Amino acid sequence: MEETISLKEIFDLLRKRITTILLSTFIGLALAGAVTFFVISPQYQSRAQLIVSLPQSETSNVNDINFNLQMLNTYKDIILQGDAQAEEVQRRLETDQGIKMSVSEIKNALEVVQAQNSQMFSIQATDSKAMNAEAIANTTAEVFQETVKDILTNVDEITIVSRAVASPNPVSPNNKLNLAIGIVLGMMVGVGIAFIFELLDRTVKDRRFITETLELTILGTVPQMSAKEVNAKVAPKIIKPAVQKKTTPGDVSRRSRSKV
Repeated sequence: MEETISLKEIFDLLRKRITTILLSTFIGLALAGAVTFFVISPQYQSRAQLIVSLPQSETSNVNDINFNLQMLNTYKDIILQGDAQAEEVQRRLETDQGIKMSVSEIKNALEVVQAQNSQMFSIQATDSKAMNAEAIANTTAEVFQETVKDILTNVDEITIVSRAVASPNPVSPNNKLNLAIGIVLGMMVGVGIAFIFELLDRTVKDRRFITETLELTILGTVPQMSAKEVNAKVAPKIIKPAVQKKTTPGDVSRRSRSKV
C-alpha cells in the first residue's frame, strides 16, 4: 500500500525536530564564519587602464575599427601568455619593489579586462596584499607599454590612462554571502537529519497504521498522561501499629483465677 504524507505531517515533523534543525543551522553558521575569517586569505585587486592607438588612414572605415577591437585579444595573449614579458615584470618587481614571485604566480595574478565596444582595456592584478596588487598591475602596464612596439609593428601609441591604486577593501571572500550560504546549508542538513530520524523511528504514532497497514483490530487504548499526572505523587497510607497494653502481675493472677 502506497503511503502519502501531508503538509501538516511535514510541519509537525519539523516542529518536533526544531531543536535539531536550529542546532545544525548554528553549526553551519559557525563553520562558515570560521572558514571565512580564519582560513580564507583576503584578496585585494588593483587595475591599470590602457589604450592602444593604431595608425589611422584617411580612408578609415568600419573594418579598421573592428580590426582595432580584435587586436585587444592579441594584447591579452601577450600579457598573459608571453614568458618574456612576465620575466621582465618579475625582474622589476624584485629589483624595484622587493617582491619575489615566480613567472607562473605573476601570470595567475593577472587578468585582462576588455571594455565592451571600446579600445580601452585594463590590466587587473589580484594578490593577498593590496600593495603587491598595485605594484604588479602598474609594472605589467609599464612593461607592456615599453615592449609591445617591438612585437607589433602596427602599433602607433600606448597610453596608460590610469595607474593602479591599492584598494583598502578586499574583493574576496564575500563575508555576507559565505555566512548566508553557511546558514542555508546548515538548515538543509538539519532538515535532512530530521527526516532521517523520522524514518529510523519505528514506533507506532497513529492508529491508522494498525487498522489500515497491519489490518488489525484495536481492542483498547491507553490514554496519554499529562505531565502533571506523571509527576503527581501518591501519598502513602500510614498504618498505625497496635498499642499493646502493659500487663502487671495482678492482671496475670486475675486471668489465671478466671480460667480456673
